[in-house]
Amino acid sequence: MLSIDNFSLQLKGSDGRILPVLENVSLRLDKGSCLGIAGESGSGKSVLAMSIAALLPTGAVHSRSGKIEFDGCEILAASEAELQKLRGRKVGFVFQEPMTAMNPLMTLYEQIVETVYAHYPASSRADADKRVMLALARAGFKDPEKFLESYPHQLSGGMRQRAMIAMALVLEPALIIADEPTTAIDAALQVQLLSGLRRQIEQEHHSMIFISHDLGVIRAVSDRLAVFYAGCLVESGATRSILESPAHPYTADLVAALPRLVEERKLPVPIAGTLPSPERKPVGCVYSDRCRHARAECHKARPETQTLAESRQVRCLFPLFGGHI
Repeated sequence: MLSIDNFSLQLKGSDGRILPVLENVSLRLDKGSCLGIAGESGSGKSVLAMSIAALLPTGAVHSRSGKIEFDGCEILAASEAELQKLRGRKVGFVFQEPMTAMNPLMTLYEQIVETVYAHYPASSRADADKRVMLALARAGFKDPEKFLESYPHQLSGGMRQRAMIAMALVLEPALIIADEPTTAIDAALQVQLLSGLRRQIEQEHHSMIFISHDLGVIRAVSDRLAVFYAGCLVESGATRSILESPAHPYTADLVAALPRLVEERKLPVPIAGTLPSPERKPVGCVYSDRCRHARAECHKARPETQTLAESRQVRCLFPLFGGHI
């Protein structure tokens, strides 16, 4: 359904700097599956997601190369008219900040039904209403009719987040891109919503990209996992395999930074140092300045991606195994 080949992206900073945000990213997503994307804030996760749907402002892009193909459409070469037909109808996007993504002057019903009429202008009111109510129910609204005339400021943070999910689901798109979709939602509802999304993509043979800082949530919902650091894809493969035996030191450090509430009850181990800014990335491996296993060779040049067992790919000169979650 989705293939990303050697995709690189440079953005323009507000002060004129050229920022290399993404470097040579290659990923695949099959129908009926979920890809989890993890990494620290600033690692390029959301920028990649917005590139897939061509949502980045053209004025902010300095250069881009490589290929992004979705369901036979080459995104980087598509016209704006082609992209408008794609967004919402074939690709649904759940944004991270619902308060800024929603129109404060439109009711909940108006915001969701707008997508229906934009792609199906001849829809009857009854058909449009049916789609809206079904989407709200799938997004976790127990009594959706009570909130149809509510404005965003009248909804709680969790309800606004669920409203964003409903907007993404209303046309039952083939691909759902969910960027931290459960941040403002309590743990019990997270399980309910994610289980529902998971069932939907399996039953309808659709797909989902799920972006989150929470490796526990990613493990519960995704088949495959892609770990990003400083704009580079450092490790990818089956989710359970990666989390049980990380091959890249950064992945291992992410796993170690999680609290253990069962078995050995280990305290989280913080990762020393900070993520480098795009223009200050190390010359060698992007993680070499923070890596406890770094050797002299790691500081000289970017390592090539190598394939390990079970279709695991890692961008590291000296991959390791161990650790579990």
